[in-house]
Amino acid sequence: MPRQVFDSQSVLSMLDKAKKIIVVKRGDTVKLKLRTGRYLYTYIATPEEADKILSTVKDKNRVVNL
Repeated sequence: MPRQVFDSQSVLSMLDKAKKIIVVKRGDTVKLKLRTGRYLYTYIATPEEADKILSTVKDKNRVVNL
């Protein structure tokens, strides 16, 4: 069962633990899915906020755009 995260600071702290980052763009929202070793975390953001979060990702090979 995925767990939803509601603040961007938690997402930023989990970026280094994520094995895979999936980006799903739907209209005016972007869903970020962070797959860690134990859970799948989801975060719903605006496109501008998602770009800001994804700009801090160091390993671009982990990002999958859908």
